[in-house]
Amino acid sequence: MPSGIHSAARHTPARLHPQQRTAPTAGEAATSRPAPAGSGARRIGPHAVPVTPLNQSGFVSSFRNSHSARIHHLSQLGINPAFARQVLSDPQLRDAAANDVARIRTMALDAFPTLNHITQQAAHAALQRTDPRQHRDINAALDDYRSTDGGHVLMSISAMGFPDLRSYLHSIDPDRDEEEHMQAFVHEFATRYNCLSGYESDEEEAIDDVRSRLEGLLPEQARTLTDYLHQAPRLSNVPLMRGSGGGDNPLRSLDNTLRAMLRGESLHFNSFLSTTASYEAAMDFTGKLSSTGFGTPLYTIDFSDTQNEARNEVLRRDALQALDNGECDDARRSLLYLIRPENAAGVSVNATEQALNPHIGQGHITGQENEILLAPGHIFIPHQLIRHDDGFIAVGALRYARDAGTSLT
Repeated sequence: MPSGIHSAARHTPARLHPQQRTAPTAGEAATSRPAPAGSGARRIGPHAVPVTPLNQSGFVSSFRNSHSARIHHLSQLGINPAFARQVLSDPQLRDAAANDVARIRTMALDAFPTLNHITQQAAHAALQRTDPRQHRDINAALDDYRSTDGGHVLMSISAMGFPDLRSYLHSIDPDRDEEEHMQAFVHEFATRYNCLSGYESDEEEAIDDVRSRLEGLLPEQARTLTDYLHQAPRLSNVPLMRGSGGGDNPLRSLDNTLRAMLRGESLHFNSFLSTTASYEAAMDFTGKLSSTGFGTPLYTIDFSDTQNEARNEVLRRDALQALDNGECDDARRSLLYLIRPENAAGVSVNATEQALNPHIGQGHITGQENEILLAPGHIFIPHQLIRHDDGFIAVGALRYARDAGTSLT
């Protein structure tokens, strides 16, 4: 087989993708414009780490670490074109990726009754740590978060530290007319979360009511839930899943999330992190059917496999090039996470609601999605990224950044 990666001094680099970042100028750093949502520095264990928002919402950011430094170094080296062609034409690439995907489909928490029971017991233990006088507030906060009228969005904005919706919208687009932006957001929110039912004869009144609710956000509920999840027993080695659907909307785009992981960066979830025990439920959130998945698996990029570093670098550059050239326009819209918690701070929502409401029938609770809700401030460290023709799967570790001993890699 042709040799793989060479130093730039010995071989002219085959640049397959442009550099993604430049440092801000002094003038940009000194600007008085509001900082974009999800930017600034975050405490991760003992470190203060600069983060970059990955879409306009600011709910998820990325940060550099030793893994990204290693990958950046590799990206500066040359790739033997014959070696790259041989790697990409290997028929075993798809077979290996298909095997990885088949294994992932069977790894949701719901498939492991013992681990599921441990998670439920941890949720009960979390309640036992709290003053019973707080239980009503915790129950109300969970109800608001899990409501179908978008309460989770308002609580997530509050949990990022914004005092009201207007300040959040201004951070998203400071050049836009504030009133026009507010009206547009309210209309989109009301439509997306079906807030206009019951107002058939007076849409203007409905919009006014929705706006009044949105402008206040849900700060008390967000604070209650954040504090509760922070003190919960830590979860480890229980497989969790999360589905995300993106697209061209700058609030929900996944493009920069995929690029960040392909650069070896980790993700920082700035607000509540909703995960599920079900593969089918996670796939629903990606916008794709669980029965068909993301179509044909193309290859698995293993960021932790240093024995096959040259091969993985070829695949990493190929995926970036595909994003740059618009060759995976469908795939960039859907992302499934398989998450391995390492001392994560969260609870099973179903188990918590059952303990808080023992008078409600078990069937009512278990009929809902088995959601595991995690506190704001978790980091995701990608180990593998599986590219399909219709989506991506990220596999990695999850840690709670606000615990003092949390490491960056």
